[in-house]
Amino acid sequence: MRYGSRRTAQAVTFAASAALLMAGCTDGSADDGAADGAGPDVAAAEAFLEPWTGGGDKGLLIDEPLSEPVGKGTTVVYLDVGTPVSAVMWENLQAPAELLGIELERVEVGRDAQSVNAAMNTVVELAPDGVINITLDPVFFESQIEQLDELGIPVASGSVMNTEEFGLPEAFNGPDWMRTNGAALAAAAVVRSGGASEYVFYNIPEFPFSPFELEGAQDKLTELCPDCELRVVDIPVAELGSTAADRVVSDLQANPQTEYFVSAVDEVQIGLPQKLGLAGIDVDGIAMWTAPPNYEQIAAGDQDATLAVDLNLMMWTVLDQLLREMAGQEYAWPDAETRAATLTQVIDQENAPEDPVVGYVSIPDFQDRFAANWLVDQS
Repeated sequence: MRYGSRRTAQAVTFAASAALLMAGCTDGSADDGAADGAGPDVAAAEAFLEPWTGGGDKGLLIDEPLSEPVGKGTTVVYLDVGTPVSAVMWENLQAPAELLGIELERVEVGRDAQSVNAAMNTVVELAPDGVINITLDPVFFESQIEQLDELGIPVASGSVMNTEEFGLPEAFNGPDWMRTNGAALAAAAVVRSGGASEYVFYNIPEFPFSPFELEGAQDKLTELCPDCELRVVDIPVAELGSTAADRVVSDLQANPQTEYFVSAVDEVQIGLPQKLGLAGIDVDGIAMWTAPPNYEQIAAGDQDATLAVDLNLMMWTVLDQLLREMAGQEYAWPDAETRAATLTQVIDQENAPEDPVVGYVSIPDFQDRFAANWLVDQS
């Protein structure tokens, strides 16, 4: 599928819902083959997971030059949804903006419909050359999408699941990307647990992407182990950064049969190893959207693993898409597995990044590659 023009916005309300729970597991012990119902197929899980563990060369998702250099003084608005990750994304935009001579404007959108509406009216009045949206559901600013479209102002998105329903370009990390990484989480859980049969998924229902990670994990675990159980426990987003770890401890105490856990976001694990130790619980887990404290826990051997996302590469890629939309230049995303494995990697103590703030780096020379595609003279 190719993108360069946008459709007229449609009035479709997004409603993310989790898939049905899988069938309960048997009491059989795990081994390397699930064909006889004895347990997870660990060998198949390892083979599927290879793109997320085997290293190898990775390339930019769109690896072709712009049709012309970006004009100096080009203005881009960043929609800040007020989360810690949103703040990290804003910081990750500073380097490419400086490279291109782009003027960035940060607009805080708030967390309720009225605040979003007021903020998006401000964006329209600013009339930038382009807009970057990370995680804000378009259902909250449908009327402004129409106004921006009339002004010829494109919107590029990250971690937004329903862009095309509102006439916006497809985000590279939309539903298929999330499902694929959810499958990688399930395969990693099977491998790292040594073929366990009892799992739990900690879902954050307020995050639109979380149900898609859950769906991918459920489907992959069903494939790898039809007789395994994957319980689903919802953790309210308001508990992240406060009582989420306590909820995990309470759940594992109430379900001592659980052998390994998966979480939609790694913030659930911040401070969790110490609390599990105090409770006498020895259950490991893996999650996505790693924060610096998670990397520190992994390096110390306290947290088992994470499915790390290269957040720098993510923001440079979203900006790259926006530049192509602004220029009316067609482009094509690669398949979902290539997109997923390019930006994410299973990280454990053996390959934990030295700098937890920088985190996982997928392509060491990504800045030079983007500069070349953006026709930036670095001589």
